Amino acid sequence: MSRRVLVLGFLLATAALATPRAQNGNEDPPRPVFRLGVSLVQLDAVVTDRKGRHVTDLTPDEFEVYQDGRRQPITAAVYIEVDDRFVPTPYPADDGATTSGEIVRPPDARRTIAIVVDDLRMGFVSVAHARWSLKKFVTTSLRNDDLVGLLSTSGEPGTSTPFSYNRPELSMAIGRLRYSMFGLRAASILDPVGGMADDFLNGYREASFAVGALARVEAIIDALRGKPGRKAVVLVSEGFTIFAPGNDNVGIEYAMHRLVDRANRSGVVIYAVDPRGLVVTGLTAADNTSGMSPQSVGKLASQRADALRDTQNGLRYITGETGGFAVVDDNDLTGGFRRVLDDQQGYYLIGYQPEPGTFDTDASGRFRKVKVRVTRKGVKVRTRAGFYGVRTE
Repeated sequence: MSRRVLVLGFLLATAALATPRAQNGNEDPPRPVFRLGVSLVQLDAVVTDRKGRHVTDLTPDEFEVYQDGRRQPITAAVYIEVDDRFVPTPYPADDGATTSGEIVRPPDARRTIAIVVDDLRMGFVSVAHARWSLKKFVTTSLRNDDLVGLLSTSGEPGTSTPFSYNRPELSMAIGRLRYSMFGLRAASILDPVGGMADDFLNGYREASFAVGALARVEAIIDALRGKPGRKAVVLVSEGFTIFAPGNDNVGIEYAMHRLVDRANRSGVVIYAVDPRGLVVTGLTAADNTSGMSPQSVGKLASQRADALRDTQNGLRYITGETGGFAVVDDNDLTGGFRRVLDDQQGYYLIGYQPEPGTFDTDASGRFRKVKVRVTRKGVKVRTRAGFYGVRTE
């Protein structure tokens, strides 16, 4: 197939995506799919102004795409609006009438959202905050045509649900989330002084728990691959400490890179919400500093601030590499979940022709860095950080 035919086919496809529903109301435009190919790479990008509002009127000439620092020719760029065209008619009533796990007309889903709760690595207060905020979010913010599933890293019975429109079932599963006595907080140094375990042991356990949690997220990304609409993972977690005493840094880094590449190839955007909210890193009434030297007490706040930043940076890395964002240092968790939904209202689908050799066999293990720029002033672009030079199935 010639390059001209490939480019023409992409232009026709993107034009169809931008076309409103047919007047008879019987057919919806095809859903966009993220693809990597020898002759064409497609990216999705969100462009916002200084107030965080979506910018929807950019032209292809205002975009620039760079792969490994070299500018690439853009074939097309079109804004895809996730709007009321994707509402099922008639859509299921939000009264629990659907059976457990039943998916009602999945091609009509406007968005498909996987909520992953890292409850195995949360503190007691974080689990309580996450449970309350998620239940409020489900009952007040989700639309009836949002296809939603829940997964917990603890795997406790009743804390996971298949993708469904059944809101009561989802709310009941959220209500079953509980603090795990066998878990591990992502930054144990934030616990009161006197109750912290050995740093090396904590680091080793954190590495094992973190890799396990990332594997659960990767599994839900695989489940999202064939789902309709705009696809997103909302990770509710206290974060991941990549560098800490005893941590298997190589194992966590490999798990993160694998997760990011899988999300980018599946067209899944990852968002994160830290249930700890605004954390106090200084001394509190719960700390017992008896027997500590003044120097040790003075270093405590700095150590806690570093530990908090390390875990939050893990969330920022995962989300930033896939085009999402992390909600941290915010006590309004429900508002954070709404920000995620607002960010899903639309995006630009950008296609470009990669330079020769991008998918060569001898370079298949190389990570291709991608950067999207917009020439218009006062706007910010979020997109995927890149991909490995491996052909998709």
